[in-house]
Amino acid sequence: MLRTRTATLTGRAQEAIKAGHDELAQEAANAIAEMENESLVRQGTIDRLDTQSTRLRSSVERGHRKVIDLKQGALQARAMRREQSMQSQLHTTAQGQSAADEAQALIDRVVGKDDPLEQAEILADINAGLDHTGLEDRMAEAGFGPSTKVTARDVLDRLTK
Repeated sequence: MLRTRTATLTGRAQEAIKAGHDELAQEAANAIAEMENESLVRQGTIDRLDTQSTRLRSSVERGHRKVIDLKQGALQARAMRREQSMQSQLHTTAQGQSAADEAQALIDRVVGKDDPLEQAEILADINAGLDHTGLEDRMAEAGFGPSTKVTARDVLDRLTK
């Protein structure tokens, strides 16, 4: 925008000089000089900002690489810790028990644990017995009280209405 204004004002100043209006040409020359100086200042600012932006971008990239390196190092450390733990367990097992004894101990631990699904089924059966829904269903089927379930007869009656 500043360049466009400078170019326009330069053209007008040249016309003023040709027409002999030296005072207007002088004013235009002063304005052009100020705009050119402003343009130089702006360009210097842009150049400094570009340099700072490049430095900042480089710094961010270095930081990003460092974070990636740290994450990879953490993964390697965890893997090494797991391997050392497994080696330690293997060493303890090899010194304290035979493979058959270890296998039997594992089976005993697995078999000895309660099955959560079995426990849930048992609790559901107990709850069903306590809330007497089975009795309500049998009484409804015998004609005592409203039905607790939708039956095919109900659907047919609804469709024929």
